[in-house]
Amino acid sequence: MTEVATAAPEPGWRGIGELARLVGAYCWVEERVFEVTGAWAARPADDAPGPSLRVWCAAASRRHGELAQAWADRLPVRAGVDPTALVTAPDATLARALDRLAVVPDDRAGLTMLVGTVLPRLAAAYGAHLGAASPVCEAPVVEVLVRAGRALAGEIEDGGRLLARLPGGPVRAGQEAQELGTALERSFGAAGVSPAVRPS
Repeated sequence: MTEVATAAPEPGWRGIGELARLVGAYCWVEERVFEVTGAWAARPADDAPGPSLRVWCAAASRRHGELAQAWADRLPVRAGVDPTALVTAPDATLARALDRLAVVPDDRAGLTMLVGTVLPRLAAAYGAHLGAASPVCEAPVVEVLVRAGRALAGEIEDGGRLLARLPGGPVRAGQEAQELGTALERSFGAAGVSPAVRPS
């Protein structure tokens, strides 16, 4: 279980360029989670907990693919700007950390890092952005932030229950999980949407 500490952010105005970069970063992260969980769902299910874990990963992959598309649909259309060029990693360190997560060989370790580190920090970023978003200027973005927040809360809860049922339960978060969490916080910190997340 992870507790998300959210300071009350003050609503502020974001320029279209800043908002475009942020939405592009969200889209990139959601696409990457879609790819990682999709790859995990396709792994051979030889062990006893395999099928339930594969089903969870397949459902998570579908949800994150839908969220990535929702973010892509909200990228601003401006003359001379290719919207797809905005879908980039917010930070090279985060890109490398998610690449490492994708190839974690132990299912429990990978799922523990996803449910205990990636999803809570992504939910925290969305929550902080939602708290500071302008309901007038960012209405289409707010719609996805609300939807994404609900989806992530459900995934974190369901993923935690699944881990508790797997033989051996969740594994202890190690250095790699800490580095991944730090990379996520730094990636969105510059945009003011990265509150602290602490394990409970």
